[in-house]
Amino acid sequence: MARHPDESARAHVADLLLDLGARAAGCWWIAGTMLEQVAFVAGPTLPKEVVQGFAEATRSVPLTQTGLGIVRTAVEGTVTVSRTMELPADSGSGYWLRAFGVERSVAVPLHDSHGALKAVVSVALPEDPRDDQAVADRMLETARMWGWLV
Repeated sequence: MARHPDESARAHVADLLLDLGARAAGCWWIAGTMLEQVAFVAGPTLPKEVVQGFAEATRSVPLTQTGLGIVRTAVEGTVTVSRTMELPADSGSGYWLRAFGVERSVAVPLHDSHGALKAVVSVALPEDPRDDQAVADRMLETARMWGWLV
């Protein structure tokens, strides 16, 4: 049975950020009709006000807020790639991707050993030569080592 993430989640998300060269990375637990932030880690180049704003805005997110890639991933149960140039600049993922100064974000669903969708992990990437699937595969490979998804 899956357990709720523990304090090691922040360290795992920080490792993922470094591994992928992301500007930001986060993990959200699915709690009924909400996504609850488990961990959010920002790279050192992001302005403090952007980091604080995003952390506060995504601390608890209703699953109806489908303008965010993390929500679409939780609702659809599939990998969501959000590209800055394809999204409106004034709201949702488009707003945050621009604030982070990145090209795209990749959000992946995390399932427990029984196949139940439990969480979403996402990274915000600057220009990166890897294709979307390679990034998603690396994220899933890394997340499978997180003990709380047993």
